[in-house]
Amino acid sequence: MNQSSHDMKKDSHPIPLDVNSVRIQDKNSIHTEFTPEERAILRDLIRGYVLNNQQDSHGDDLYQRAVTLEKGKKVRKTIILNAEVGALLDSFADQQKFNKSDLIEIAILDLIEKYK
Repeated sequence: MNQSSHDMKKDSHPIPLDVNSVRIQDKNSIHTEFTPEERAILRDLIRGYVLNNQQDSHGDDLYQRAVTLEKGKKVRKTIILNAEVGALLDSFADQQKFNKSDLIEIAILDLIEKYK
């Protein structure tokens, strides 16, 4: 987990996890409190998870937008694209597993929103 120095507190540092030092508990006991070391590890894991989600937000955002498109009545429109742009669209849709019509619909909605 790579973190820049500004992401960590001045006095915090990564705490190595010793997988051999597992707490022994009675089968009927319930673990209700974390040790300070466990809390530090959980904080680091959460921080890493949040940073990764921020970096991946564009892909997730696109997926969420495609999933939430209105599923109502559709209309066929014929468009003519530059061959290179068409190839890029085909490649991107195949690689990302998106429907090309959904991608074009999202792009048109963004265009209209930006320039209306």
